[in-house]
Amino acid sequence: MKQKLIVFEGIDGSGKTSLVQKITEELNKLNFKVKNFFEPTKYEHGLKIREFLQNKISLSKNEQIQLFLKDRKDSISKNIQPNLDSEFHIILDRYFYSMAAYQSDESFSSEKIIQLNLDEKFLLPDFVFYLEIDPKIALSRTAKRGESEFFENLDELTRVANEYKKILPKNTIYVDAEKSSEEVLEFCFKKLILLLS
Repeated sequence: MKQKLIVFEGIDGSGKTSLVQKITEELNKLNFKVKNFFEPTKYEHGLKIREFLQNKISLSKNEQIQLFLKDRKDSISKNIQPNLDSEFHIILDRYFYSMAAYQSDESFSSEKIIQLNLDEKFLLPDFVFYLEIDPKIALSRTAKRGESEFFENLDELTRVANEYKKILPKNTIYVDAEKSSEEVLEFCFKKLILLLS
């Protein structure tokens, strides 16, 4: 059976990162071979992106785009492809849909950014889960973390959520991320068991 690339997407505060970690643990308990990774990575280009997101450095729109594309090449060549080849399913916290939704503006539409990724012939995910949440609720969650990142304000999160709707694939699995973390985990876990069995 072909190993699967599964992507989780959502705006900041949707609960995506902790969900990905828990789902990976639960699937491994059932003897599914699963690893999870995240983008941006912690390789050279990903670290520079993180500095930008934490307001430590300034980057032009083109510099942001190029860094994300370079980091994705690292992500695929160092994390994703070797583990798919070793027969692990991969669960990925953010992929090029995040880049398209967050980095888009008047000069770079989200559709254009998706096309840049397709032109690079990056792997297409087998399944995409999108955690839907009201941006106001998401923002209240990020506020509790005490650290504000570049995109963490209501106008930006609302814009990003709207951009996601334009570019997510038709077969995206939508998840009500306003439910309790236990309910969200159960919903995604049951879906993934069906999809991977």
